Amino acid sequence: MIKWFRLMRWLYYHKLKFLANFIRKVIRLYYSCDIYPTCQIGNGTTFYHQGLGCVFHERVVIDKDCKIYQNVTFGGNGKENQLYPGAPHICEGATIYAGACILGPIRVGKNAIVGANAVVLKDIPDNCVAVGVPAVIREKSSDAVSYTHLRAHETTLHL
Repeated sequence: MIKWFRLMRWLYYHKLKFLANFIRKVIRLYYSCDIYPTCQIGNGTTFYHQGLGCVFHERVVIDKDCKIYQNVTFGGNGKENQLYPGAPHICEGATIYAGACILGPIRVGKNAIVGANAVVLKDIPDNCVAVGVPAVIREKSSDAVSYTHLRAHETTLHL
């Protein structure tokens, strides 16, 4: 998906908007992903499951080396702010898990983690974890998520 996005963006900024719009429709049909050529996505950003079902505000900014899973929504909420004009800004190294909704002109900090199906309505500081509906912010330590305590029969994740 990211290669198609880069091609679409290149076409858009080289005044070939008709072809860029065609590629946007191909991405939408093939990946069920709604993305605009005006989005800014940094190098090294990974879309797991090819960005399946993701929705991007036309002015979203995603810095380099982020990880984004399927069915994530980066949307506006009708409010603007001088730093982030109507759309989220995802800082370097952030991880956004499946089904998360990040709404409005907010900032997701460096190396922050947004849990699956979280609804984020306010800024997330650097190195923090946001989980829940609406998202609750928790400090992230170096071993915030410990997988060593999980067994096949356990269903809870200790934060």
